[in-house]
Amino acid sequence: MIVNKLLAVGLLIASLNTVVIANTEAQPVFKVAHINSVGVLNVRKKPAANSKVILQLPADSSWILKRTAEHSGRWQKVVWGVKEGWVYDYYLDADNQASQQLEEYQQCVANNPGNSLCCGYKSTSVGRNRSGKTPPIKTFMVINVATGQSLNVREHGSVTARKVTTIPHNAVGIVKFPGKQVKSRNVVWQKIRWNGKDGWVNAAYLKYDPIISDYRNIVQDLCSAQVAL
Repeated sequence: MIVNKLLAVGLLIASLNTVVIANTEAQPVFKVAHINSVGVLNVRKKPAANSKVILQLPADSSWILKRTAEHSGRWQKVVWGVKEGWVYDYYLDADNQASQQLEEYQQCVANNPGNSLCCGYKSTSVGRNRSGKTPPIKTFMVINVATGQSLNVREHGSVTARKVTTIPHNAVGIVKFPGKQVKSRNVVWQKIRWNGKDGWVNAAYLKYDPIISDYRNIVQDLCSAQVAL
C-alpha cells in the first residue's frame, strides 16, 4: 500500500513538472486583470462568449500560461494547473514576479537534475507542534461544486459574511486551520487557507485529498530541514 501511494505521488509529481516545464519554456506568466476583487474570470471550452464555462479563476489568480500558437482574434488559449481553456485576453496581464520565480525554478531544476524536488520549496503549514516541528500536512479538495462554478470563501463563518475570494470547482491543496470550525444555521464553517488567502467555507464542500497530502508531506520531510535550493 505504501509503495502504491509513493508510486502514485511520483507519477503526479512527474506529470505536474512536465506541464510546468514543457509549456512554459521562454514564456511569461500571466495573471487575471480588470476583474473586481471578488469576481471571476470565466475560462471557456471554445473561443466564444457563449461557449461553456469549464473553470472560474478568482480575480487574484496568477500562474496562467498562454498557448501562444493557439488564439482566435482576442481569444487566447491558456493553461492553469492542468486545465486548459479559452479566455478573452483583455483580462490577462503579465505577472513579472511570477515569471521571475518560474525562471528561477527552471534554472534550479536544470542545475540540480538529481535533486530538484526542493526547488522553490515553501511550507504551506498553518501551525507548528509543541516541539517546534511542522506537523504533517492534510490537504483537501473541492467537491460537490459543478464544473465551471466556484466555492465562495467568506470573511467569517456565515453565509451573510463578505465574500473575500472564490475557489474553482477542481481546486486542490486547501489547508484547514485546526480547531477553527463554527456552526451557523446548520452549516459547519471551516477556516481554510488556499492560494495564500485565508477565509471560511462550508465544510460540506471539502474532502480529504490523500494524494496531494502525501506529496506535500514527502516534500516537507525532505526539504524543511535544508535551505531551499
